[in-house]
Amino acid sequence: MCFSANMSLSLGVAGVIASSITFSDKSESFWVRMARTFAIFHFSLMEFIQYFAYPVADQCGYGTNLWLSELSTYHIALQAFAIMPALATYSADPNALKRATQLGATLSGLFIMCSFLPQKWQLSDIAPNFIGDMVSCLFMGKYHIGYHIGSAYGLFVTWGSLFGLALSGFLWKQNHRIATYHCVMAVATLFMPQWLFGVTTGEAAAIYCLFSIPITMSFMPYFKRFFQTRSSEFSDSDGLKTAYQS
Repeated sequence: MCFSANMSLSLGVAGVIASSITFSDKSESFWVRMARTFAIFHFSLMEFIQYFAYPVADQCGYGTNLWLSELSTYHIALQAFAIMPALATYSADPNALKRATQLGATLSGLFIMCSFLPQKWQLSDIAPNFIGDMVSCLFMGKYHIGYHIGSAYGLFVTWGSLFGLALSGFLWKQNHRIATYHCVMAVATLFMPQWLFGVTTGEAAAIYCLFSIPITMSFMPYFKRFFQTRSSEFSDSDGLKTAYQS
């Protein structure tokens, strides 16, 4: 693996272009387009943060590194709000987008609150290497920029964010295609680098953010036919329920 600041910049620009194309899809409602566009744009911003972090990596606790680390803290806290509504836009449930937005906003709100609480407040004595009782810092890992995020209840923030990224899509009716894709890709990019290359969780999380641009490009209009569940896949019970409700 060979990562660089220019790679992060290029993917950030690609993400901005992809988000613009997604928002221009007039065949979808405004809120569906907004949810999908925001998901892509959100991770594009992280690539721009990483681009500026490379020159100041390991300068922990002061200056530009401290400022970018604080931005990364809030960016990571907002991931649930960014990704969960977009995942729900492919569901057959017309209320899925609204419910996913409410759930994502609640989780992200809690994560942001944790960042302001005393870092000594943790769920267990497990020493995290990503989010927890530590100095927020963007450091240079073995292959890529990595994160140290200071926060209370680090395990809750870590696993809550993973739920939003990898599992929340399965909450919604007839949403298995997009949910499965994002689950597989999240596991592959978050855990495989740790298992195969021995990187830390914080570095793996940053690698996920790099690959999140091609992952979230699944929300672009070109790929709708792959992820929207066909009506022929609905079960008879779902069809009867829908007909009854209408």
